Amino acid sequence: MVKLPIEILSDILIRLPVKSIARFRCVNNEWHILLKSSKFLKTQYQHAVEIGKFNLILRSYSNIDTLSYDPLSFTCEESSHVICPMESLEMGIEFLGCCNGLVLSRHISKSQSCVLMLWNPCTNECKRVPNPPGASKDQDRIYVEYGFGYDYQIQDFKVVRLAESLEKNWCKVHVYTLKSNSWRGIDGVEMDDFDDTGMFDMARLPVNGSLHWIVYAEGSEFRNDHFILCFDIEKEEFDKRPLPILEVAAEPFLCVLGGSLTLSSYDSEVVSVWELKDNGVKKSWAKFFTIELEKHFGVVNNFIPVQSLKNGKILLGLDLDDNCLHMVIYDPNQDTILDIHEDSMASSRSVAVYVESLISLDTGSYLGPAQWETSHKEDEDDSKEDDDEEEEEEEEEDGDDGTEDGESLCDEEEDIENEKKNKSM
Repeated sequence: MVKLPIEILSDILIRLPVKSIARFRCVNNEWHILLKSSKFLKTQYQHAVEIGKFNLILRSYSNIDTLSYDPLSFTCEESSHVICPMESLEMGIEFLGCCNGLVLSRHISKSQSCVLMLWNPCTNECKRVPNPPGASKDQDRIYVEYGFGYDYQIQDFKVVRLAESLEKNWCKVHVYTLKSNSWRGIDGVEMDDFDDTGMFDMARLPVNGSLHWIVYAEGSEFRNDHFILCFDIEKEEFDKRPLPILEVAAEPFLCVLGGSLTLSSYDSEVVSVWELKDNGVKKSWAKFFTIELEKHFGVVNNFIPVQSLKNGKILLGLDLDDNCLHMVIYDPNQDTILDIHEDSMASSRSVAVYVESLISLDTGSYLGPAQWETSHKEDEDDSKEDDDEEEEEEEEEDGDDGTEDGESLCDEEEDIENEKKNKSM
């Protein structure tokens, strides 16, 4: 049997489907070490990105469907993941971000317990993220928003949480790192609220090492007090960027398209998409494409650009009047449409792109109803312990005050008694 050099063997294996690579780890010890090494996993992921290989997540109330897109046949292979126990549903699954093959999601149960979960859709491995400080009070806040990305400087995943502060016009910020499995507070940022239209899942993808949100701050220097808030994942610093001047009188929304930050705005007839260009000196908005929606689709309730394909075509998600999500391929040169997938449970707001990877969370836990139920039970127990600690602290404070008052009263009575004795003498 001919034994190939490790470099050639690695170059062959990175081109295989991810699930095949996972199976080949059982061939022998040498293959097992190679196919689990961080260098191989990084190379495999980069190769998939370079050739335009990607998957889609379609999030519905209690399910997440993953679609594998084949650029040669223009088809999607579907698999379904039931990840929530139906009896515990309140808000369903919230998608909070995707990076390097991992997904961050959140579920809030009827009892208001909150669970954050990191999940690898390819292997189904998951890890519960501990709740950040103050998460038990989230239902009382006007806004709470998350972001998820990778810090290449320290080679670790990060979660950022932005939450309303009691201080007016201010937002508290905490950052979680996967390796330390802990949260820490950083400098907050001035703002009043996030954009009222809500976040599309496609907006929750990192772009060039940064996360982005459309936010509102009364009295800001930007038009209509709205601007794009940017968070640098490595530096852990915020920056602000103006919105482009839109031609369509509709609320804008962000999304990530082909690794670039884009902004879309549409009415019932036309949608225009802008791309944030970086020429090395400054960043500016440029018109990407325009589609006449009514001409191609009739009534469109929602629209999202999903992915730029290697052949220049664009994958779009649309909510039409039939109450279905339609995934279509649009050719801007020919102005033609190819319908490739329908889903009656998902919407364009709940579509996101990810590239499969074999990154391990080293937990041995796999996502499913039982995992959610166990995590919610742990969250309820943790919340109860936090409440008990708060009550104990309050009682201790009351006790300390009472002791001081009691000591003062005894001293005063003793002084009066001594004064009486002195007078009698």
